[in-house]
Amino acid sequence: MKIIHAVDSMEVGGAEILVALLCRFQLRQGHSPAVHCLFKGGPLAEELKREGIPVEVYDPGAGSIGKLRLMRSLYRRFAAERPDVVHCHNMSPSILAAAPARWVGVRAIISTRHGLAIPWGTPSDVKGIADLPAPFFKFRLAATCIDRVVAVCDVAHRNLQSGPGAFLYKVTTVRNGALPMPLSASPDPAIRKSGFTLINVARLNWKKNQAGLLRAVALACRDVPDLCLWLVGDGAEAASLRSLADELGIADRIRFIGERKDVGDWLAKADLFVLSSLTEGLPISLLEAMAAGLPFIVTNVGAMPEVAELSGAGEVVEANRPEALAAAIVKLGKDRGNLAELGRRARASYERHFTPDRMVDAYGQLYEECLRSRK
Repeated sequence: MKIIHAVDSMEVGGAEILVALLCRFQLRQGHSPAVHCLFKGGPLAEELKREGIPVEVYDPGAGSIGKLRLMRSLYRRFAAERPDVVHCHNMSPSILAAAPARWVGVRAIISTRHGLAIPWGTPSDVKGIADLPAPFFKFRLAATCIDRVVAVCDVAHRNLQSGPGAFLYKVTTVRNGALPMPLSASPDPAIRKSGFTLINVARLNWKKNQAGLLRAVALACRDVPDLCLWLVGDGAEAASLRSLADELGIADRIRFIGERKDVGDWLAKADLFVLSSLTEGLPISLLEAMAAGLPFIVTNVGAMPEVAELSGAGEVVEANRPEALAAAIVKLGKDRGNLAELGRRARASYERHFTPDRMVDAYGQLYEECLRSRK
């Protein structure tokens, strides 16, 4: 099967990591995947090229003329390559690539919305087509050329089926999958654990709200004296977070690990995974933590409560409430004998719902279904 994945770019992000994972598994299954980056390449594009997966990068130029030029280029490439499947990832690639794919007779066109696909407004908010924002309206038009719209979690599925322009009969759910993070033969000796150790793996930015996590640690350490936190990742908030740790008097409890390639080794040593995010979809870092057998505390945003309910392996707290997060940390910190069982549940749920094989097989079945329907 010849499959083209249409993406904005192959920078390192959640959706792009999933596209790279799909391509690698599809290649192993004997298919012929390729990636078309509509606006720019990125590090993942170079990795895929080295692995023998073709990557095409377009340079359409700015504005409406550039987008029309891009659609013409896509039409020509699809006509020349004759793929069986064009799989568009997120709104822009769906808007720009679905119609050219249909015009040249591609038999299976899929669009995955990698976030929550929050519907704009509600029926009572929208008076008519003129009130819809342009990307929403364009995506609704593009959906006439799309065979299936894929949500990555149940909440996204519900969002796509609510509000104006719902895709009632086209929506299906394929949950994200993630590979377990590898373990090193000789782990870094700097990975030294002492006490009850939390780990947060995320970009250091306002969306991930590590500031709220630091405040929760400052509160929780009164009842959990050996509490400490590893922050794995880097970002714009790094300096301000260091200052906040000093201000809260917990600098000795916080380790700023930075960007690491050996994240699996750090996960293996920690006691509890924590995401204090203000906004999320279905975060890959949470799935990787579950694959490592870690119980977790997450905020009630995106698909994280759904994962907690599926697994029974974690606590869910209200977002941006450090005192609620602190209470959950204290609860688990005082009941450490239950962590092993929660970790087993996390790993079992990962195996049941979130492996790459399951995700790739689900997409493969979806491709076959669409191809059969257009014979």
